[in-house]
Amino acid sequence: MSHVVVVGAGMAGLIAGYAAIKAGHSVTVVEATSQPGGAVQSQVLETSEGLIGIDAGAEAYASRSAVMDELLEDLGLADEIVTPHPAESWLYLPDVGAVPAPRLGMWGIPGDPQAKEVVAALGTEAAARAAQDLETPMDAWAKRRAAGEPITVGDLVADRFGPVVVERLVAPVVSGVHSADPYDVDIDKIAPGLVDKAIEHGSVAKAIATLRAAAPPGAAVKSLRGGMQEFATALVAYVQAHGQLHFDTKAVALDIDSGTVFTETGQLFHGDHVVLAVAAPTAHDLISTVTPVAQRPVLPQRPEFGAGVALVMMAVDLEALDAHPRGTGILVSPNVTDIAAKAATHVTAKWEWARASATKLNKHRHVVRLSYGRVTDPSDGSAPGYDTSDEDLRELAYNDLAKLFDVPKQQVLENVAAIASVRWREAMPLTTPQNAQRLAAIQDAVEAIDGLHATGAWFAGTGLAAIAQHALALRFNPLQ
Repeated sequence: MSHVVVVGAGMAGLIAGYAAIKAGHSVTVVEATSQPGGAVQSQVLETSEGLIGIDAGAEAYASRSAVMDELLEDLGLADEIVTPHPAESWLYLPDVGAVPAPRLGMWGIPGDPQAKEVVAALGTEAAARAAQDLETPMDAWAKRRAAGEPITVGDLVADRFGPVVVERLVAPVVSGVHSADPYDVDIDKIAPGLVDKAIEHGSVAKAIATLRAAAPPGAAVKSLRGGMQEFATALVAYVQAHGQLHFDTKAVALDIDSGTVFTETGQLFHGDHVVLAVAAPTAHDLISTVTPVAQRPVLPQRPEFGAGVALVMMAVDLEALDAHPRGTGILVSPNVTDIAAKAATHVTAKWEWARASATKLNKHRHVVRLSYGRVTDPSDGSAPGYDTSDEDLRELAYNDLAKLFDVPKQQVLENVAAIASVRWREAMPLTTPQNAQRLAAIQDAVEAIDGLHATGAWFAGTGLAAIAQHALALRFNPLQ
């Protein structure tokens, strides 16, 4: 039996620890903060009538993979799995305002460029340009793929559908989910297999339609009754029951020869295997300390953190929201100038358990979550987001909720029952091709060192399903 030391108790670290225990190894997990779960956290909104608990980070997982369902079942949470309300999502576009999002698509790329909601969002001329994808050969992209050239979302979509589709349909989604510019995001990172399928079918739209038709029926995402933080809680309980979990214990150096993790508090943890379940910049720093010097890998430039995001969660008592005027939520085009938020989720419209919890306190109570911060923001913190003060974030949220949901601002101000904010940075990897190359170099260095492993969103990709699959795939075989 091997002893496995896991650095980081975010979701990847907890899942890696869980998997190692299930495989018969002894496990120690060390976490730099006092809070496990990483970007899976809960937020309690305190109202005068009672408390409302909601997700303050990741709120769901992709249904396309069975990995999460199997993991949740094994943790005894299968009966708590829920799907969102089937209402459509919306987009907020310059000169157009709020419009329904395309029903058939992937990351905003339309699977049917001639659908009425696509035409409504693009306009007749731009929709006709988008439809050219259906008939234009993919030869140039097949050559690029064969040559191994990186392909960004923006480059592919602008060529196949026209730049208006990037601006109006793709940018709101990629910016809202990844806090990124579509022209910086490698399409294989967020839509693996799409380019190859498009080459096969001679059209990106046809490929998307085919992939969507082959997907399991039902909602694209799932969650847990009470929020995804229930998943983190169950993993923590399992690791604590069968292994060791140390909080406020920051790893600062590695001696891989002896399998030792050195911590800021002076504690030493020895393992046959060490798992770095941390952000790539942190992994880079730790690998750079590997001793002896002869084994220390030569790494490229340190990967970069993104600009980070801020979330504002608000409970409001507004009868106007009872009709779910923006479905389950709305994504905002980066070119919109009168709204600072990049997205808003109508939490109580999307999740029945959240609606039931809120309306117990007031029949017209709603919870809305607004997101601020894009990777294209200036680095000086002047754009609304991670560096914005709580007071300023709240003022922006009042204004944005009113405009996005078409409610007078004064009504919003008079009916706020509770408001809170949270900030995320380390859990949001940059998805640029340059950063991808730096991550690949770290992965190569890790694979070259016996007993060292790396996992987490920076290496697995965004989303709980991708993170879980990557962490569960780690193997702790006896060292040679």
